[in-house]
Amino acid sequence: MVSKALLRLVSAVNRRRMKLLLGIALLAYVAWLAKRVGARLLLASTSEVYGDPEVHPQSEDYWGHVNPIGPRACYDEGKRVAETMCYAYMKQEGVEVRVARIFNTFGPRMHMNDGRVVSNFILQALQGEPLTVYGSGSQTRAFQYVSDLVNGLVALMNSNVSSPVNLVSA
Repeated sequence: MVSKALLRLVSAVNRRRMKLLLGIALLAYVAWLAKRVGARLLLASTSEVYGDPEVHPQSEDYWGHVNPIGPRACYDEGKRVAETMCYAYMKQEGVEVRVARIFNTFGPRMHMNDGRVVSNFILQALQGEPLTVYGSGSQTRAFQYVSDLVNGLVALMNSNVSSPVNLVSA
């Protein structure tokens, strides 16, 4: 007899795997469509492609330090596969590609309970609670305001840069 806990685990793994496979299939379709209509393709990638980086800050030529079987592996590896697919379409099919590696972004209309560090800090400050810092407190993060991200995406799309670009405030 299969335990309920095991069934829940299998179900969660299947959902992550299906999201990964669906994302790959949709990206392949979008890349094909971009080629068909002559559009420039923008991939909203993530700083998660660097995994748990051993270099701070990360430059675009850093390959990262990724755990391919960790709890967030489907997300991290999915973004890495997406970048690989975009560049394969660029090299093999001539599709113009722009890849934006987006770092932590904050701004209005953030959900206060989304579990991200900025919203957690704001919520705790508004409630007069001490700010929670997880781990040793030595972690580093790069943040940017949402309008800076939008300006960066527009600039990237209007540029001739085809290599990945980190979008983050300095």
